[in-house]
Amino acid sequence: MSKGTNFSGQPVLSQLIKLMDRHKINILASKSGANRYTKHLDGYSHLVVMLYAVLSNLRSLREVCLGFAANATRMNHLGIDHMICRSMLSDANKRRDSSFFGSIYRSLYSRYAPVLSDSLSKKEVSTKLYVMDSTTISLFSQILRGTGRNSKNGKKKGGIKAHTIIEENIDLPVFVDFTAGIVHDHELMRRLFDLPYGSFIAFDMGYTDYLLLKQLDEAGYRFVCRLKDNAKFKIVEWRKCPEKDIVADQIVEFTYDKYVKRPLSEEELSHRRGRRPKSGVVTVKERVQGTYRCRRIVRRTDDGKDIVEFVTNVLDPEEMSAEQVCETYRRRWTIESLYKKLKQNFPLKYFLGDNVNAIEIQIWVTMIAYLLLRVMQVKSMSKLAFSNIVMLTRVTLGAYIDIITFKNTDN
Repeated sequence: MSKGTNFSGQPVLSQLIKLMDRHKINILASKSGANRYTKHLDGYSHLVVMLYAVLSNLRSLREVCLGFAANATRMNHLGIDHMICRSMLSDANKRRDSSFFGSIYRSLYSRYAPVLSDSLSKKEVSTKLYVMDSTTISLFSQILRGTGRNSKNGKKKGGIKAHTIIEENIDLPVFVDFTAGIVHDHELMRRLFDLPYGSFIAFDMGYTDYLLLKQLDEAGYRFVCRLKDNAKFKIVEWRKCPEKDIVADQIVEFTYDKYVKRPLSEEELSHRRGRRPKSGVVTVKERVQGTYRCRRIVRRTDDGKDIVEFVTNVLDPEEMSAEQVCETYRRRWTIESLYKKLKQNFPLKYFLGDNVNAIEIQIWVTMIAYLLLRVMQVKSMSKLAFSNIVMLTRVTLGAYIDIITFKNTDN
């Protein structure tokens, strides 16, 4: 490696940090109160320390502090003017609200989304697609309730579930919500209404809720999802299937009967007995019944041994053929690739805290690290796989090399 070609006056970690706007981070900290009651480890310094821990794959607070002590001569490049101790970092992970790091991620997403977006001509598709799914991260202790039954010995791991929505051609989460692993996916479907009007959305059968599908349709959103094997419906109309692998193209009618929560009106509150809660919002369960018509498409699998059923509210075959609907759902696999990249390159097995806030902070910082490395990959125009980009960054984190030039060299 030539020093004249790849040498830089700043370590690799500092070059990654330069992709963020420190002034913007300080503004977000002021708005959210993240620096309240803080003497040394402010919001920006906390972010830098956690980025170092995530990128170095450190497993404990002691390793983080020893790592910073070993790199004390490089701390001026990172904008940190004091040493980090375990108690200071532990208190920050417990007290500083994780939403502050979420706001940093959203700010970076807004800034770099146009840079990371793939061209539609390259994808050879014309439909802008959003994908919703969730992934569960196991925890060693029962901090949050995990999914599944308790084991025979009475011990059970906890779990945190990350509910995400991504824009398919960007391969980065637009929205992220954290819940206990036991929370069902469809309870977070309300976040779909935050997407731009007229968006096309794909999700799997775990989000099947006919009332919410009807509400999405009425709100102007288009969707495609898998149909459960035990779904009950009435066939209203049969259509011709000119495509080779399409078995059926139908208009079907689903029936829903469920209880939903709604806020009481002011008139209802005036007749209600008892004290009104401080929030002023009182909900009541109400039974909702009805029917919903949509389009059912049945397609043979690629090997021809089975069939797959899809449901969409795009009723007109001239607007979108049955094969195009199936191909749109196939693009949903992008979110599975994202989860694979995150879990393989940033294994979230060891957390630097035993509370929910600390766990959420580490997940947010992991996503920030993923975003920064994706930006670095695009800027360097590197042909290396993302896993190799992560490996090179990890082993050269404290080295004084130009990481963009280095990743762009032929290896």
